[in-house]
Amino acid sequence: MDLSHLKAFCTVVEAGSISRAAKELFVTQPAISLKIQELEEYYKVQLLDRTNRGIKPTEIGLYVYNEAQKMQALMASIKREIELQRNPTEELNIGASTTLGNFALPCTMFVFREKFPGYQVNIEISNATKVMEKIVSRRVELALIEGPISKTWKDRLASEDIHCRAIAQTRMILAVSSNSSYSELKTINPEDLANMPLLIREKSSGIRATIEQTLKLKGINLNNFKQLHELNATSAIISAVSSGMGATILPAMTLRKEMRHRILKPIRVNNVQFKHDFSLLYHESSMKQSYNAFVELISNPEERGFC
Repeated sequence: MDLSHLKAFCTVVEAGSISRAAKELFVTQPAISLKIQELEEYYKVQLLDRTNRGIKPTEIGLYVYNEAQKMQALMASIKREIELQRNPTEELNIGASTTLGNFALPCTMFVFREKFPGYQVNIEISNATKVMEKIVSRRVELALIEGPISKTWKDRLASEDIHCRAIAQTRMILAVSSNSSYSELKTINPEDLANMPLLIREKSSGIRATIEQTLKLKGINLNNFKQLHELNATSAIISAVSSGMGATILPAMTLRKEMRHRILKPIRVNNVQFKHDFSLLYHESSMKQSYNAFVELISNPEERGFC
């Protein structure tokens, strides 16, 4: 039994199928299946449930997956430290949710590299839930996420000695195409949103969580919306709405170009403010000098230079 078995298992869990995992690892499906079989025989338990909808880990399989992620992160950390001994350039491995990673941090990275040219920055961008999973499994040691954090996640982060610090807040706006029939509207009541074709991010995203929490305070449930469409990429939503496919609620910073060129038009939602939080997560006990430098910069509104 070696780490390749655990890597194959983790890839299957994340991909949800043997075939997709095989493509990601550039091996054959029988090779992946054999490693899973050997792993289950070694531990004498069933690690995966195979259904018509795909493959999911069993309860004990989920435990093995979480622990295997930590083992792989530890091996990666050992490798990085050895490489650092050979090369004095220090790496920063940062996880960032979509809005921060794609729209706010590019300018911050430029500022940071100018200030600390000896540090190499690696950013992994995904939705907020996946970013939190990465810092818990130590695939990254520092993370930037957006949106409200559930009590379940707060408890899990605390149990892993991961600190959480609010660093900024931005606003989200309702936007439609300037050529849309809705573009004549200047304002809309929150309850009328349910009748609009609305394109929003998937459930595990911070943007979605902010929308749900804000509307819930007004007694509005997204499950009651008649035309709700989910997309897992902010850029795809912007493209669809710009083409007149409906409305969206996104952070204002993601829509600057479309607003400037009047491709999209904002509509004010009466008595509702979509306040979108940005938070910094980090393992305080294992922070290296490079991470401390980044934390100091990102925590300073005057220096961080969000785009």
